[in-house]
Amino acid sequence: LSNKLSLISFVDQWIKNDKRTDTCINTYAAENMLNDLKGHFHFVEAAGGVVRNRNQQLLFIKRWGIWDLPKGKREKGEKIEDCALREVNEETGIAPLRIIDVLPSSYHLYLHKQKTILKKTYWFHMETDFEGVTTPQQEEDITQADWLNKTACQQALSESYRSLRESLSSAICKLL
Repeated sequence: LSNKLSLISFVDQWIKNDKRTDTCINTYAAENMLNDLKGHFHFVEAAGGVVRNRNQQLLFIKRWGIWDLPKGKREKGEKIEDCALREVNEETGIAPLRIIDVLPSSYHLYLHKQKTILKKTYWFHMETDFEGVTTPQQEEDITQADWLNKTACQQALSESYRSLRESLSSAICKLL
């Protein structure tokens, strides 16, 4: 794909395809492509965390039967770091949390109320001394919030979303 017109045409056709699969697009300069997509779709920002506990385990959630990491939409005027801390706490019941480092962001498209949404998620490496029982946020369809060891993390990541795997696999491996 070499220009905005071909990119938008491809994405629109991909969205309309009932049999679409996970797709990775290689195209012109990433920043220009992102600006073109932002102009065509509703753009939202979110933030979340790759949380490590004292036992060197990472926190994963399960939503709609798919392993994921805790994250959520940024509220108007909210600092992205505050959003990440709030969302991880809301989705899992874990506190206190400390941001240790910034991780690569991820992008994905999804449909919501007949609108295509382009979401950028800012990710942070977080740590906690929390030792209690997690509280999955059921009203957000989260059925599990579990601490996973290295082997279980690798398995969960392999069963997760491609955008997550491609953005965070190497960062997650370094944390284990």
